[in-house]
Amino acid sequence: AGLCIAPEKIQKMPPWKYLGWRIRAQSVTPQPLQIQANVKNLHDVQRLLGTINWVGPLLGISKTDLGPLFKLLKVDTNLRSRRSLGPEAIDSLQKVATAISSKQAHRWAPELPFCLIILNPARQPHALIFQWDPGKSDPLLIIEWIFLPNQSSKTILTQHEMFACLIIKARQRLLTLSGVDFTHICLPVTNIYLQWLYQQSDAFSMALADYTGQITSHPPSHKLFSIDFRLLPKPKRSDQPFHAFTVFTDGS
Repeated sequence: AGLCIAPEKIQKMPPWKYLGWRIRAQSVTPQPLQIQANVKNLHDVQRLLGTINWVGPLLGISKTDLGPLFKLLKVDTNLRSRRSLGPEAIDSLQKVATAISSKQAHRWAPELPFCLIILNPARQPHALIFQWDPGKSDPLLIIEWIFLPNQSSKTILTQHEMFACLIIKARQRLLTLSGVDFTHICLPVTNIYLQWLYQQSDAFSMALADYTGQITSHPPSHKLFSIDFRLLPKPKRSDQPFHAFTVFTDGS
C-alpha cells in the first residue's frame, strides 16, 4: 500500500542501470567505479576488497591477482590498525583498474547451452562459465568467472581437489542463474588421468555426481583458452610402493 512507481525512473532502452551495473543489449559492465586507494587502516582495506570482490566474478579478477591486498587483512584485527599499500598491492590495484576499464561479461543467450572450462595458469586454477555462439566474430560469450576462496578449509589442496571445488561451485552457480546444468565441461586432463580421478578421488567423483553432459579435454579454439589451458599428465602417485628409498621428514 502506498507504493508508487516513478515514471521518470522507468528505463525502456539500453543501457539499463541496475544495482551498479550497466546492462547493454549483449554485454554487462560496471558503472563508473572509483577505487579508493587512499588506505590508512584495516577498515579501508576491507572496504576496498569489498568493492573489488563485487565486480571480480564478471570481470575475471582472480584471488591470485588480489593476493597482496588480502595479505593486508592479516595480523592485527583492530579496524583502526594502520595499513599502507606497498608496491605489490599498488600493482594489484592497477590490474583491477585495467579490468574495470577494458573487460566485460555477456548477457547469456537462452537458446545456447552453457559450458564450463577449468583453466590452470601457473599459480592456481580457476573456471569460466561460458557460451559459444559460432555466428559471431568472437564466438566466446563470457558469462561468469569462478574462483577458489581466498582461504581454504585445508592446509594443502591437491590439484584435483581444487578442480572439484571449482566444478561444485560452478554447477551451483549455474543452477542459480538458469536452473540447468552444463552440457560440456572442459578439463585439462588426459583420458587416462580422468579415469584415475574417478577411481581415486572421492571429491572429484562427488563434484560430477549425476552429471549427464559431456566431459572433454578439447576446448573450442580461442586465444583465451590457448594461454591457460594446459593438459596435465597422470599424477605420480602410485598404489604400489616404488623401488626407492623411503624418507621421513618433520611435518613442520
